[in-house]
Amino acid sequence: MNSTDGAQVPDSKVDNVIGERFIICRMKTGEMRIVRLQIGLPLPLNEEGTSWECEVALAGLYPGMPKVPGVDSMQCLNLAIGLIRQALEKFMENGGQIYWRDGSGPIGLMDLFS
Repeated sequence: MNSTDGAQVPDSKVDNVIGERFIICRMKTGEMRIVRLQIGLPLPLNEEGTSWECEVALAGLYPGMPKVPGVDSMQCLNLAIGLIRQALEKFMENGGQIYWRDGSGPIGLMDLFS
């Protein structure tokens, strides 16, 4: 694997981060990038608590991820993890590879999400 020494950790605009992981992504071109995966705190959108959303980020790979809606906080979290997984699955289907932050790997989605 090529070194990412000196590579900058990407900024993210997620507020109230409750889950974060850093990985290294090898682009189809061979370029190596540090990617910051984040999930934000689910927040209610109404007083009844029947509509929620949370922020997600794959900073360094996919800018501008959408907020994830749900009927409650648990559904938001579940769907947020699913969205990150789907995005990384598509990245890998298009020739990308994923490594742990220490450079070991490549790894699969089963490794990353278990």
